[in-house]
Amino acid sequence: MPVKVCPQCKSTSLADTGSGEVACTNCGKIVDDTAIVSEVTFAETSSGAAMVQGMYIAEGQSGARNIGGGLRRNGSWESREQTLAKGRHRIMRLAYALHLPEYVGEAGNRWFQLAVTQNFVQGRQSRHVVAACVYVACRQQQTTHMLMDFADLLHVSVFAIGATYLKLVKALQIKKIPLIDPSIYIQRFASRLEFGSDVRKVMNDAVRLVQRMGKDWLHQGRRPAGVAGACILVAARMNNYRRTKAEIVRVAKVAEDTIQRRLDEFKLTQAGSLTIQSFRETNIESEADPPSFTRHRVRESTEQPESEDESQLENANKLEEEVSNDIEATLNDTNFQKISEEIPLNVPVAATDTAESEYTVKVDLYDDPDRLSDVDDDEISSVMLSQPEVDLKEKVWMELNKDYLEMQEEKRKRMEEDLKNGIVHAPRKRKRNRPKDSTSENLPETPAESAKAMLQKKVLSKKINYAAMDHLFSKSKK
Repeated sequence: MPVKVCPQCKSTSLADTGSGEVACTNCGKIVDDTAIVSEVTFAETSSGAAMVQGMYIAEGQSGARNIGGGLRRNGSWESREQTLAKGRHRIMRLAYALHLPEYVGEAGNRWFQLAVTQNFVQGRQSRHVVAACVYVACRQQQTTHMLMDFADLLHVSVFAIGATYLKLVKALQIKKIPLIDPSIYIQRFASRLEFGSDVRKVMNDAVRLVQRMGKDWLHQGRRPAGVAGACILVAARMNNYRRTKAEIVRVAKVAEDTIQRRLDEFKLTQAGSLTIQSFRETNIESEADPPSFTRHRVRESTEQPESEDESQLENANKLEEEVSNDIEATLNDTNFQKISEEIPLNVPVAATDTAESEYTVKVDLYDDPDRLSDVDDDEISSVMLSQPEVDLKEKVWMELNKDYLEMQEEKRKRMEEDLKNGIVHAPRKRKRNRPKDSTSENLPETPAESAKAMLQKKVLSKKINYAAMDHLFSKSKK
């Protein structure tokens, strides 16, 4: 223990004055006036009760409290001191239950103290904050503990702890949190699946699989527990151990779909097509594309036919535009206009002997429909129905159209009832598009006018200059 020296005369001759002060006997300067004693003294209050004198300072406490204060007003703890004490107690209990080293618990306690200083614990459940602080320490020390371990031990939702953890990291601006390597879970999962003496071989194969998946972009953005579980499953099969997905799920605490997705993604890589011996002996230098990149390429390939249809439609539009341009150029050609003006209109075409003979045959066949001299009587008899067949066909027709006939009968009865009551319904006028014949009004006088009216009524293309067609029909107008 170092010897106290007077700061003024540098003398070592110091003496206690009896009032709790230490003074220099050479110059009389008070060297120490805060003597701390370990003795317990008592005093008597005005009511005659005994009271312990002195103050008590515990480890990690920022202030002193009376020894005998208890929960009295003069000796009560501050609210923050109570929060820190309870938080430390819970953190140490949680670290002991999770078999964490003592230094990890101390690191978690320091994060909790900082959270209390930043008022992060206000309005939040203390067990969520405690679990988040300890998990931050576990992530920094790269232990094999997961959020699910904290949730199972505290009987709370893992999502509630995860949300508190993310908010804690953001509030305290914690930046030095390393990413979790899936290989740190290999030993933990392998020890719980009971591989016996082959546990080391299974672990080596699983670690090699994790490294291979890392090169093929399979565990970037994925839960490390799911990647480690899939690698353990494949490594177990490689060493002739039949482990089901349900057993992996109980250890890795992930869903079976997560394990299956990692396996499907690994199957599409180059390493997934190798044999066991080839995988152990071959070191693949190439890297596979990320799964998201591969999925997008497959989606683009499936959507390619639609793009081909669009290109075909675009080509068809271009072809139509070219045809329209050709038609317009032809109509505007002066030579074509002169030739069209020289062609005589309303000229009857001379019929040949063959055409005249064909016309005569058509008249003989179709102008007299009642003429059946060329039809055999037996053929007519086979087509005509007998009276019993007619009656049977009538019954069948009446049965098939029974509902329609009943509706028509009800409609007729309603109309008769309305007529008796003086209600007359005006018939609806329907517009009928009758075909035009020689008796129709405003008919074109010449075929040229008819063609022009047809082109104006049915617009074939917007690219045609219809004003240029007047030159074609100028002679007919004259």
